[in-house]
Amino acid sequence: MNHIDAAQIMAADCLCFRARRTARAITRAYDAALHPTGLKATQITLMNAIALGQNSMQPVAKLGETLGLELSTLTRNLSVLERGGLVTVARALADRRVRIVSLTDTGKTRLAAALPHWKEAHTTITAALGSETTNALYTALDRATKALDVG
Repeated sequence: MNHIDAAQIMAADCLCFRARRTARAITRAYDAALHPTGLKATQITLMNAIALGQNSMQPVAKLGETLGLELSTLTRNLSVLERGGLVTVARALADRRVRIVSLTDTGKTRLAAALPHWKEAHTTITAALGSETTNALYTALDRATKALDVG
């Protein structure tokens, strides 16, 4: 078997190939709608995960677990938000080894202001997919995440 045969088999049968292609298409749609906010879909996702913590705070390790991100990727993404004044990263008072991420007031304001743009993208995507496919995707993605013990 040569490399072309191998590539054809993998492209036809690979869940990763399909999932990444779909994820990129969805991300592009959200990024386009969020463009006026200056935020990307990946940043909104991260900010949402932080906001859902107690007092809009989350331990870094919990964020990584929740989002299924490697620590190095998470740290890099948090650095961008921190430089933008949207989050702060500090050591927990109870355990100095634990890093806690908090949304700043600016981060909270920007996240709330992004909602109409997010809704625009969400409406466009779900209309294109239809409610049956959208609901099937929710179910399939949640099941896959649970089955693969990702978070």
